[in-house]
Amino acid sequence: MRNIGLYIHVPFCKKKCYYCDFVSYENVDDDMVFAYFSVLENELIFYKENYEIEIDTIYIGGGTPSFVPAKYISKLLEFIYSNFNIKTTCEISIEANPESITKEKLKSYRKAGINRLSVGIQSLNDIELRAIGRVHDSEVALKILSMVPLYFENFSVDVITGLPYQTFESFVQTLNALLEFSPPHVSIYSLKIEEGTPLFEKYEECKSLLPSEDEERGMFWWARDRLSEAGLYHYEISNFAKKGFECKHNLKYWNVDEYIGVGCAAHSFFEGCRYYNISNIKEYVKKIKENGLAVKGKEFISSEESEKEFIILGLRKIEGFSLDEFKERFSIVFERKYKSQIEKLKKYGLIDINGRIKLTKRGIDLANLVWLEFI
Repeated sequence: MRNIGLYIHVPFCKKKCYYCDFVSYENVDDDMVFAYFSVLENELIFYKENYEIEIDTIYIGGGTPSFVPAKYISKLLEFIYSNFNIKTTCEISIEANPESITKEKLKSYRKAGINRLSVGIQSLNDIELRAIGRVHDSEVALKILSMVPLYFENFSVDVITGLPYQTFESFVQTLNALLEFSPPHVSIYSLKIEEGTPLFEKYEECKSLLPSEDEERGMFWWARDRLSEAGLYHYEISNFAKKGFECKHNLKYWNVDEYIGVGCAAHSFFEGCRYYNISNIKEYVKKIKENGLAVKGKEFISSEESEKEFIILGLRKIEGFSLDEFKERFSIVFERKYKSQIEKLKKYGLIDINGRIKLTKRGIDLANLVWLEFI
C-alpha cells in the first residue's frame, strides 16, 4: 500500500483578491456548494475503487475553504475517514481567511480531525489590504489570531512582500505584530502580478506605489533574521517553521512525491503522470456525475522531465537535495551530467555543492535564473 497526499480544492470565496489567479468563484449560491461537495465524494470513490493507498497528508485549499459552512468540511472528512486508510500521523490542513473564521468553525474543524490551520493574513496594514482587495481589515485579523492558538497548536500565517503602499517600516510592524501570537509556521510570498487579474489591469496605475525590488528583498532578508530570532528556521524559499512544524503536504511537492488532487482545476501526480481537472465548476460537476472523473489533461512525465522537476523543486528547499538521492533515483551522476551548469552557477555564486546542492543567499534572490539552467 502506497503513502499518498490528498489535495482538495474548494473554489469558493466571498470576494476574489485583486492579485489572485487561482480558480475560484465569488459568492455562489448554496445549491452549487452542495452539488460541488457531493461530487467530490464521487471523485474520491474512483480512487478508492481503483488503488490501494494510505493517505498521510490532506490539504484543503482554495479559494477560501473557511468561507463555506463548516458542515461541508466535516462531512467530507467523515467520508474520507470512512472510505480510506488514513495514517495515524496524518497532517490535515485547511486554508482560512480572517473574515470567515469563527470560534464555532474552529471547534468544528478540530472535531473533524483537522490539525493544522493556514491563515491568510497578507498584511496588518489597512491601506495595503484595501489596495489588494482583501475583505478583512487588521482589526479582524488580530481578533482571529488571538483565537487560533486556543484551538490549533499547529498553524501558519501568510504574509506578502512587495504590496502597493508597503514600506519597510509597515512590513516590520506587520511581522512583529504577527510574532506576538507565536505562530510555529510563517510563509512569506513576494507579490506576483499575474496577467488576467485586476491588479495586472491596473499595473500602470499602481506600479509607482510598489516597493522597489531592492526594498522588497530587504524586507525578506530582514524577515529571515527576525524569524530566526523567534525560533523559526528557513526551510523552503518562502517558508519558515519551528522544528517539527514544517508543512508535510507541501514537502511532498518539493520532494516530488505522489499526491492526488480532487475538485475543479485540481492537479495530481500519480504513477509517473500529471493529471489536471476541468477548471469550469459547472462542467466539473457535470463530468463527475457522468463519469466519476473530470480529467481535462494527462501528461506522462519522461525520465528527462522527471530529472528536471526533481532538480528545480529540490532547489526550492533551503537544504537543497542530496546528490546520492539523485543518483539513486535516476542512475545518473549529477556532477557529470550537469558539469557545465554547476561551473557556471558556482562562478556567479548562486549555488553551493558538497554532497548536496543548494542555493546560496544570492541564489535565492535569483532562483529563477538558476532554474532556467536546468530547463
